[in-house]
Amino acid sequence: MILPDVLKPLDAALDATDRTQVLAAAWETFDVAEQVADAVAFEDSSDELQALVAAQASSAGQILLPLPESGRPIDVPAPAQGAEGLAPYVSLLRHAQVALERMAAEPEVEEDGRAVLQEAADKAAIAAEALAAVREQ
Repeated sequence: MILPDVLKPLDAALDATDRTQVLAAAWETFDVAEQVADAVAFEDSSDELQALVAAQASSAGQILLPLPESGRPIDVPAPAQGAEGLAPYVSLLRHAQVALERMAAEPEVEEDGRAVLQEAADKAAIAAEALAAVREQ
């Protein structure tokens, strides 16, 4: 699985120590995943329902997070054919899930914030599972 170059900074930002940077990267990850799910939804070999679940979970996760203060939309490259073409995006969603769970576990996070971060992490997990299943056939 090779992550497209345009997504490497996003992947690295999910490991940042700056909470704002991690939240922005998670927000962008959800945006990227939704774009990819939308792009593959109507391919002949795709499971449209799983693509829809991935897109909806990504949108729901994104809504839970604050809008990034800066940056520009990422021009998402078309995924390669087959299940392996979606693997980098599934991996990115799983990385966002781990980053959000890590933030939710920090002791200084208030209970309300913890719940929101965990819910966003859960949405990332759902989106990853669904996106992985889009081309399993």
